[in-house]
Amino acid sequence: MRCTFGLLGFVLIGYLASLLLRHEGQTWIWLDGWVVGGVELVASALCIARGLLRRPGRETALVLGAALLAWTLGDLVLTIESLGGATPPTPSLADLFYLAFYPLAYVAVVFFMRGEVRRMASPNWLDGAIAGLGAGAVCAAFAFHAIVSSTGRSALATATALAYPIGDVVLLGLVAAGFAVLSGRRKTPWILLAVGMALNVVGDTANLFQNSFGATRFGTVSNAIAWPAAIVVMASAVWVRPRPSNPLAPARPAGFVLPNLAAVSALVILCVGSLHSLSRVAVALATAALAAVGVRLALSVREMKALSQERHRQSVTDDLTGLHNRRYLFRVLDAFFAECGAMDTPERNLAFLFVDLNHFKEINDTFGHPAGDELLRQLGARLSCALRDTDLLVRLGGDEFAVVLMDSDAQYAALVADRLTASLADPFSLDVVTANVSASIGIALAPADASDSAGLVWCADVAMYRAKLGNTSSASYEQELDDDGDQMRLVEELRASIDSGDLVLHYQPQLDLRSGEIQAVEALLRWAHPRLGLLAPVKFLPVAEEAGLMSAITNWVVAEATAQCAAWREGGRALTVSVNVSPTNLLEPGFVDMVRDRLEAHHLPAGALVVEITETLVISDFETARHVIEELRDIGLVVSIDDFGAGVTSLAYLSSLAVGELKLDRSFIANLEGRDSDRDLDLVRSTIELGHAMGLRIVAEGIENAETLALLGELGCDFAQGYCIGRPKPAGELALRPELATTGSPS
Repeated sequence: MRCTFGLLGFVLIGYLASLLLRHEGQTWIWLDGWVVGGVELVASALCIARGLLRRPGRETALVLGAALLAWTLGDLVLTIESLGGATPPTPSLADLFYLAFYPLAYVAVVFFMRGEVRRMASPNWLDGAIAGLGAGAVCAAFAFHAIVSSTGRSALATATALAYPIGDVVLLGLVAAGFAVLSGRRKTPWILLAVGMALNVVGDTANLFQNSFGATRFGTVSNAIAWPAAIVVMASAVWVRPRPSNPLAPARPAGFVLPNLAAVSALVILCVGSLHSLSRVAVALATAALAAVGVRLALSVREMKALSQERHRQSVTDDLTGLHNRRYLFRVLDAFFAECGAMDTPERNLAFLFVDLNHFKEINDTFGHPAGDELLRQLGARLSCALRDTDLLVRLGGDEFAVVLMDSDAQYAALVADRLTASLADPFSLDVVTANVSASIGIALAPADASDSAGLVWCADVAMYRAKLGNTSSASYEQELDDDGDQMRLVEELRASIDSGDLVLHYQPQLDLRSGEIQAVEALLRWAHPRLGLLAPVKFLPVAEEAGLMSAITNWVVAEATAQCAAWREGGRALTVSVNVSPTNLLEPGFVDMVRDRLEAHHLPAGALVVEITETLVISDFETARHVIEELRDIGLVVSIDDFGAGVTSLAYLSSLAVGELKLDRSFIANLEGRDSDRDLDLVRSTIELGHAMGLRIVAEGIENAETLALLGELGCDFAQGYCIGRPKPAGELALRPELATTGSPS
């Protein structure tokens, strides 16, 4: 196709050379009429063929081809009418074909622009209208003046003569409007189409002035070459494929050169029209252009205001959840601390909750990021329902959220943390799957814990991390534990306590629901701190994890638990002892050998010890965990999955693991006695039945009343653990029979 258009261009160049070389007024009918007409006919046929052969842009190519064919037929008819030196009448049959070109060309331009501008706003269209009206006014100021000066012809002849400048004014206006509207996204096909139509206007203008003021050599050459060149250029436009856009390139802003130039031209025309006689059409078009400028300015002001408001909203809003974002959070906190620092202001308190989801990465990896995004969207709505209208919920980023409780104390903050945790109890529906997720929440108070925004967020973040490592739902910031300086001191004190024996184990009994006897206990670590008192694991294990002391602590726990188990067995109580093992220790080399050595040192069978691991460990490094669990199974040890149901582990995972026990998370058990407990009851029953089918022992923890204990017995649960059976106590104070308390809650 390039060769064909190249050949047509070569013929036009030869034709231009002949026009320049021949004598003034000399015409060659075979060249000026038939050869040029043949070139135009071939170009028109190529344009129509493009519409018939390719679907994209078919409407534009067919309509444009019809327009070009109409002009070509006009040239051919004019050639026939001029045979023998005859002068065609005005109007003639050729004028009918010429004038048919304009409406078809208008439609082609509209079709061409439609795909690019269908989503454009009103100001973009106004830019095009201003440019088009301004260009039309300039064209009318000259073209209509020439028509008016050539009076004395018949009414039909004058109307025909007027039709051409009117058509050219509209055509030029459309081209100018197209350049204004498509500014910043111009493509080669559009440029070729616009240039071709501009050449057509040039040819008409040259012909108009030649007819009005007399023939000149320049005018003859201009109108003779402009029309065939316009047809060839416009036909080539539909065959040129636009260059692929670059999505990475910054968007080019809309240009204002043409609209501004058109507005200035319209103003000049009105000024000149007030001093000299100008065409009414030119004055009307110039007036319309300036009116469009006024409307454009009004819309621009309104658009800038709306854009400013939208940009402000976007800057403080999280796109995924629709909640406020980190920027808005710090704006609120900065305002609070600024007010706290001002004189003569009442004292105010603020509670800040840092919420971090547990196992969210596993959900993303298992179900995909779209599922994770959907969970976050649902999560925002759930958390909002647990808050007051005056509370602020924001998404910090990723799976981190924050809650600001104005004029609230530590007690209310802990209550809200419990409500937020409870709101996550029900599974999330993610398309065709459901997933459970829990959260770790850190609580900090202002101005008690921090005096600035960044410090407050840091305090809550530290507390959240301690809650996560301590496997609790929430924790409050404590300077003695969480401050950097105190943490360094705490690490040294912990290291010394491991050697001096300040660590102690408390044991919580596990009731065999079939025999009604205590046959197992869980060893729970405590630190008898000389300065801070008896500390639960959540208070110091995060520090131990960061300081690399978990291996020494785990070795001490296993040694102490096996020694106590041996002592009980020597006293006639064949108890099984469960110990919690962190992921760091379970996966490190030598762990299995250490456990084996401790059992052999106290002459204990492997079944006397149960190693409890968390779901997080199984998911995070499944293959390594599976290998270690198999090694423990091979020496006869039972491995228990602790807090089952709090994360994303499924029974399908367990089929590949050599575990022997499941400990149902307390979140499962807590809702069994609730008002809407049917679903939870079915879930616990199904888990117990499937676990038994896989040969697993089922332990329920967090049992706080006799009713729940009896219900679990009916469901077929094997063991139960909780405050209604017995609280954690040192080995010497432990009652190895059920206490069957009916009240009490974990502390």
